[in-house]
Amino acid sequence: MAKFNWWDLKGYFGKHPKRFKREASKQIRDNTLNYLKKFGRHKWVPVEEIFEATLEQTDLFDCNEGKMFFAKSGIKNKINGATHQLRIQNYPIVSGKGHKGYRYADENCDDFIDRWDEKRSAWEKRKTNLSKEKELDIKLMEIIIERLITKKRLKEAEQLKAVLVRYEN
Repeated sequence: MAKFNWWDLKGYFGKHPKRFKREASKQIRDNTLNYLKKFGRHKWVPVEEIFEATLEQTDLFDCNEGKMFFAKSGIKNKINGATHQLRIQNYPIVSGKGHKGYRYADENCDDFIDRWDEKRSAWEKRKTNLSKEKELDIKLMEIIIERLITKKRLKEAEQLKAVLVRYEN
């Protein structure tokens, strides 16, 4: 991958780079919302489909500024960020388990109750995975503390114990 200095890109987005980025983000957000409202009520819409249907044919994606805009953080990241912003603005968009994509799950959707149930069950799965990760981290920290004690690095061992106790809940 080519490395470059961000200062070299000054002016790459035109004379008003902040306006370009703001308008591009708004366009992505609006296109994503409209597509999800149209097709997301009846099926899962993957990110790739949103890209192909709403962005691939646009001037935003075809222009040089647009290519750099998407290259900077990626197409998938832009669409995921747009759906997150739409959720903050109170649009009922849910994401599916296992990278299914997104659904527009308002009261006009056929199976909106099942979609929200799936969304909530994903929370429980994440809680379980988070608790497993927490247990593993505690175990690893205890092993590191033991190693520090055997290496006579008692000050660092005490500091790590303090971190372990501080977040123990």
